Amino acid sequence: MVGGVFALQALEVRDDLMAAKLELSSLTEAYKTGDAAALESIGAETLELTTSADATVQGPLWDAASALPFVGQNIAAVKSATEATHIIVRDALPAGIELLGVMTPDKLKVEGGGINLVPFQEAQQTLPQIKTVLADARTKISGIDREALLPVVDDAVGQLISVVDEAGPMLDTVEQLLPIALRMAGVEGPRDYLVLFQNNAEIRATGGNAATSTLIHVDNGSIQKVEGKPVDDFLVAGINGDLRSDLPAETLELYESDFDQFSQNFTRTPDFPTTASLFNQLWQQTNESQLDGVISIDPVALSYMLAATGPVPLDDGTEINADNAVRLLLSEAYERFGTDGLAADAYFSDVASRVFDKVASGSWGPTAMIDQVMRAVGEQRIYAWFPREDENALTSEFKVDGALTADNMAATQVGIFLNNASYSKLEYYLSTSMNVTCDAAARTMTTSLTMVSTVPGGNLSQYTLAWRNPSLHIPRTTMILDTLYAAPPGSTITAIDPTDGDMTKWNRDGAEKGHPLSSRTMLLTMGETKTVSFTTQLPEGELGPLEVRYSPTVTQTPVTVDASCAALFPAAE
Repeated sequence: MVGGVFALQALEVRDDLMAAKLELSSLTEAYKTGDAAALESIGAETLELTTSADATVQGPLWDAASALPFVGQNIAAVKSATEATHIIVRDALPAGIELLGVMTPDKLKVEGGGINLVPFQEAQQTLPQIKTVLADARTKISGIDREALLPVVDDAVGQLISVVDEAGPMLDTVEQLLPIALRMAGVEGPRDYLVLFQNNAEIRATGGNAATSTLIHVDNGSIQKVEGKPVDDFLVAGINGDLRSDLPAETLELYESDFDQFSQNFTRTPDFPTTASLFNQLWQQTNESQLDGVISIDPVALSYMLAATGPVPLDDGTEINADNAVRLLLSEAYERFGTDGLAADAYFSDVASRVFDKVASGSWGPTAMIDQVMRAVGEQRIYAWFPREDENALTSEFKVDGALTADNMAATQVGIFLNNASYSKLEYYLSTSMNVTCDAAARTMTTSLTMVSTVPGGNLSQYTLAWRNPSLHIPRTTMILDTLYAAPPGSTITAIDPTDGDMTKWNRDGAEKGHPLSSRTMLLTMGETKTVSFTTQLPEGELGPLEVRYSPTVTQTPVTVDASCAALFPAAE
């Protein structure tokens, strides 16, 4: 009789917790739709369910059953897990739901463009409370010996333990980073950030020609574009090649001579902090002040953001959207304006600016936008740099620093990057893939880049076709690509295939930020597929997880790391 009653209670607890889990699963949809009433209802119903389950496990039968041999540990684990779940739902969920309720899209928007920072400031006050609740819940489940549990019990209890264990460090990170992020959003004073739009059709190491940029002014969450003489002077100085940088000769020898003079070439280096520094120096030279940061995106990243914002109307009655953005900006604009490069660049700038206005308006769902931004980050299309050390630390945290690593401890970084040397927009028709193989016994690694040209013919606009090629007696439909290999710090480049590329006189070898670098110029004719490979002798000692970098094109770049590398590099966490 007693056993039957306990069995019924156990089923009631199971049903209550399963129902609570189902309720919580609908939180995301309620948040996305901005349904505050639904959020409150979910919180109330979940609390009712966990209160019922907690009341049940406090009964005398559960204490008695917990002392039974064999099954007692499992019953005690279920009781502790139920109590921990109720603590979280009772003491942390209401604060969390209140935050979600004030972070809906309609409440985050700011008139004129920007983000309402008040909810994030309120979150700062709420985080300590939530962390305390999680610590209380962790105390409840800390004594559970999972090795002694039945598989079915361990699976259920393990899910809760994983949530609590992961949430704690995550909240610590948020609590640490949120004040910094708020300062960057202008809470303590206005900021000026330069946003670069890298043009993949004229490829560069970190994306493309960066002749187009926008200065944005951020003040307490409000975001405005800056226009006028200071910005015009800066842009003209970049186009005219007025910068006189302080880069060392060793770095300059790896690139064409105009690398550090003209702003459209600042992105030839795979080290984005160097690129940002060049733009910052140019700003200081023309305005006698310092930028608060440099942010870089490409048209593909813009297209992803348009998937979150929806289409943007253009002056000619058409629209730019997620499906046509890359084609409009990187191909049709140049075919439409022919040799009038200034008009094409102006169109590119205007459209990019309109998309930026849409993004800055805040009229989009945060979760959808975050998903699209993270997609772009994963494809190496977004980079950032900030002069303040604590703020720049965020770029490493979110993997947007684009920096050549100082050593091989956190990651063993290798990359093959591309720089357009034909003065064209032909790379709209370029796709690439990367492959890494290893010989663990010899401690060598071979990194290969395969390039495919899909240039359709010679009837493209004069601005798209290669301007430099006729002087070199090369067809204007042929891409000239400086393939720049960056080996890990402390390693040695032992072989290159082909050894001298296609233009021996343009071979360049040296080092940048401790990375051995080699550049070989490859000619990629219309419709051709070509592979270039670099072999490296790796340094002795432990190596961090392998990190493969590349220049993003208009398509995705598949990266394959052979199983032979597993013995040299630990898996990334």
